[in-house]
Amino acid sequence: MINLCNMLNNSVSLQVHAHWDPIADSTFSMHKDSPELAELFDLSPNQPVKEHGTDVFNAFLPPLTVTLGDVWQLDPNSLITFLHQFHKGASTAVYHGAEGAFACLRAFSSDYAEVVFRIHADFTLESAAYKAWQDANSSEDPDDNKSRFVPSHFVGRLLINLRKGTIRAFSLYLPPRNSNVVISAFGGIDMVFVPRMELLATDETDCNQIAWDAAITMEEAYRAVELKFYKFSEINWLPIDEAVTQAKATRRPIHAIHVWGCLDDESC
Repeated sequence: MINLCNMLNNSVSLQVHAHWDPIADSTFSMHKDSPELAELFDLSPNQPVKEHGTDVFNAFLPPLTVTLGDVWQLDPNSLITFLHQFHKGASTAVYHGAEGAFACLRAFSSDYAEVVFRIHADFTLESAAYKAWQDANSSEDPDDNKSRFVPSHFVGRLLINLRKGTIRAFSLYLPPRNSNVVISAFGGIDMVFVPRMELLATDETDCNQIAWDAAITMEEAYRAVELKFYKFSEINWLPIDEAVTQAKATRRPIHAIHVWGCLDDESC
C-alpha cells in the first residue's frame, strides 16, 4: 500500500511544454473546404510553455491509500488548467460521448511512484465567421451548432519523486494513430489525423533505470482505466476468422459489429 495524498511540494514549479501539430490527414478534407474552415482548424497551443506549481499535479493523485493496479476517478474540473494550455475552449463535458478521467498506480518503489491516466475532453472552437453562421442557424439546442475538435482521448503518465515530493516526468498526449480526432463545423463532420498533441515535462534522466519494488505493464494499466469508460471493453473481441473457428467449435452464433473507426474511444 502507498499513500500519495497531497504529498507534492508546493514550493516547487514545473515547466510544461505544449505541442500541437496541424491536421495531417482526413477522410473528407473538410478543414480545407473554405477559408473559414481553414482558419477555424488552424490550431496551435494556447500556451506553448507554462509554469505549473507542483501541487496542481495532486489532481492526478488518489484521495486514499492505494496499491498496485488500483484505479481511481479524477475530478475533471481540476484537470482543466492542463487542457487550457492547449486551448481555452477545453471541456471535460464531452458532447454525446463518454466523459470522465481515471488514473492507475502502475509502479512504485521506496523512492518513486508512477501513475498513468486517461482523460476524455473536447474543444469548442470560435471565429467571427463561425459566430455569424451560428446566428443564422439557430437551434433549439445551442450545443448542436457549436464547432468542435474532439480527440479520441488523452493518456499520460506522472513520475513522482517520493523523497522530494516533486515531479520527475509528466506527459499528457493524444495517441498518434489514424484517425484520432473528430472535427465538426458548419453542419459537417470529419475524421482526421493529428500526429502530435502533447503536454510534456521531464528532467531528462533515464526513467528506465528505476528499480521498482512492484509494477504492472503500461498495457495492463491503460487497460484497467479503459474498462472504467466502456463496459463493453470486458468482451473478448475476436477477428472474424478466429470468431468463425470458435463459433464452429462451440456451436454458438456470432455477434458481429461493423463500425467506422474505433469502438473504444471518442474519434468515431
